[in-house]
Amino acid sequence: MLKPAEMRELRILVLDKDVDSVIKRLDALRNVHITDIKDFHDEWSGLIKPAKAEETALKASELLTRLGSLIASLRHADIETAGAPGAEVRASGEEIDLDAIEREFRGLEQTVTGLTSEQEQLRDALARPRELLKVIRILEGFGLDLDFIGEKEFTAVSVGRVASKNLDELRTALETVTGEQHVIVTKRITGEGEAAGFDYAVIATLTKDKEEVARALRMTDFEPFHLPLRELPAKSSDAKAAIESEIQQLEAQLKEKERALDEIRETRLHDLLEMQELVAIEESKAKVKGLFGASERVRVLEGWTPKDEVNAVVNGINSEVAGLSVIEVREPRRDDVRVPTLLKNPKLVKPFESIIRMYSLPSYRDIDPTLVTAILFPVLFGLMFPDIGHGLLLLLLGALMLFEVKLKGLKEWGMIISLCGICAIGGGVLFGEFFGFSEYAAHLLHSSMHMEVPPLLHSLFIHEPLWFEPIPNVTGMFVITLLIGALHMGLGVAFGVRNKLADKDMLGTVIEIVKIWTLIGALYFLLILLISSVADSEIGLIIAIANALGSINVMQGFVVLVAAPILVLFLLCFVMEVKHERAHGKLSFIDLFIIAITGVIEAVLENFFRFLANTISYGRILALALAHAALIEVFILLTFMSSQINIAFAAIVFILGTAIVVILEAIMSGIHAVRLHYYEWFTKFYHGGGIEFTPFKFRRTLTQ
Repeated sequence: MLKPAEMRELRILVLDKDVDSVIKRLDALRNVHITDIKDFHDEWSGLIKPAKAEETALKASELLTRLGSLIASLRHADIETAGAPGAEVRASGEEIDLDAIEREFRGLEQTVTGLTSEQEQLRDALARPRELLKVIRILEGFGLDLDFIGEKEFTAVSVGRVASKNLDELRTALETVTGEQHVIVTKRITGEGEAAGFDYAVIATLTKDKEEVARALRMTDFEPFHLPLRELPAKSSDAKAAIESEIQQLEAQLKEKERALDEIRETRLHDLLEMQELVAIEESKAKVKGLFGASERVRVLEGWTPKDEVNAVVNGINSEVAGLSVIEVREPRRDDVRVPTLLKNPKLVKPFESIIRMYSLPSYRDIDPTLVTAILFPVLFGLMFPDIGHGLLLLLLGALMLFEVKLKGLKEWGMIISLCGICAIGGGVLFGEFFGFSEYAAHLLHSSMHMEVPPLLHSLFIHEPLWFEPIPNVTGMFVITLLIGALHMGLGVAFGVRNKLADKDMLGTVIEIVKIWTLIGALYFLLILLISSVADSEIGLIIAIANALGSINVMQGFVVLVAAPILVLFLLCFVMEVKHERAHGKLSFIDLFIIAITGVIEAVLENFFRFLANTISYGRILALALAHAALIEVFILLTFMSSQINIAFAAIVFILGTAIVVILEAIMSGIHAVRLHYYEWFTKFYHGGGIEFTPFKFRRTLTQ
């Protein structure tokens, strides 16, 4: 559970004729991670070469593109991809014939493309009569017939629209050009779907002024309506009837095309989705063949499978090819970067893998930190967000996400939020906080506002802390965070010791053990600085620590716990570096001097001071716990101030304040809990950069 699943490398040799059967069996097994033969090509000493890309892959890819385009054109937003209810599932036990699928699809494609094209033509054809009908209705609104519009022997009449802001300019321009010899009638556009800020206008002028009038209209952005007067009856009512009849005919034809497409959608969309899945399977099969190695008659497959699944893979392939195969099973080296990572964690712990993956997937050699993270992450969160009531809200939110939300990712985060809520409740019990109410909050309310918490609220929300309250005991709480940090990082360094032991690196193991000593020295150094402050603490644990430190000679303790591990670490780093450099040639005095300086930097800066800084960094637990308590206490004070004005207003202030604190502080506590894991803990033992174990399988939803 503290390491990825143990893997085995598989080398499978089968006859060329059995490749499709082997791929089919691998899909059924779904426990083999296939890798590109190029990663192992050098180990075959020229006996095999990478397989050539198959024409099938290109053909399937092109057909998939066409299928996707046609399905997208047919599918409505309310049609699920699973296909029509009760549709017959197409079995895929037989070999997939791309040519047969392409022939079946081509007929559908031509039909749908033709209908779609005709639809577009009809829509384009409808645009013109609809626009004409709109103009004729405008003319009816002015009480005009079509024979009144246009250029006559003595008069010219134009109909159009103009921006309302340009209307006065238009009138002025017409008056300038024609004097009083013009008529303009306007009507404001108010209809639904009409452009706002425009007016319809009918303009009548003398024919002899038409050029100057046209220039004036252009200058004021007048938009004339162009009417095919010769094609329409003179009377507006007759023209309107003719155009409406034409529109009805075109709409009837359009509906006929839509009905034809709906019929195809209802009867053949499921078939198209099945075709898409079958072609995708064939494409996957062709692509995976490209990962194989090939000789004249043999195909070579390289892959990985969990140790527990080896027998199932071997037996499955041998039964598929009647024993005509050679399967070699190898145990990989821990440091083989090609080995994929498969995490196997209990259901309760598994959601925390998402936190690990945000940093990086463990490599095969890594310890899997998921279990420890699942324990410590909620605990650290609960210490930074300690409140029974607020924790209960988080627990309810997490439970809602866990049981009511269908999305897998949100369900996983629902589990994380639920556990964080439980730990926040635990923190509230330890520190005596319930929706911000505490003994300290009651004291603050009395001292600052001379008000008392009502007896009912006092009995419901204010309880004696199981341990202590953080705000009156800041220094003690800070010492607690230092101890938590030392334990957390110590666990990380202990994991580092385990890694070095697994690598059989004895010198590295000793160095990691000395790092634990150095970490203890950094903690001792910090506690010595605080001993005078914590001596009067009322917290039993802090008193015990202060007494223990007081009984130690400070100078002797400094030598044993601070100076000694730094010196030992320096010597070990010096020896390791000298050993490494000697393997590359003889060392000069300057080389030894540089190595010594490097050792000092490694021992003092890279370890002691880093442990010092990392340990202090856990003080963010204190900072966030104080910020959480102080912020909600501010809203409690505001609530009691508001209660002097109006009880309902006070309730709103408290609810709003609670919402702000829960959202803001929960997010901040989550971020800092993640940071403590990523920076202070993972850096002590974790490598990351793993390749996710992805077993080969075809994606099936409509075929079997």
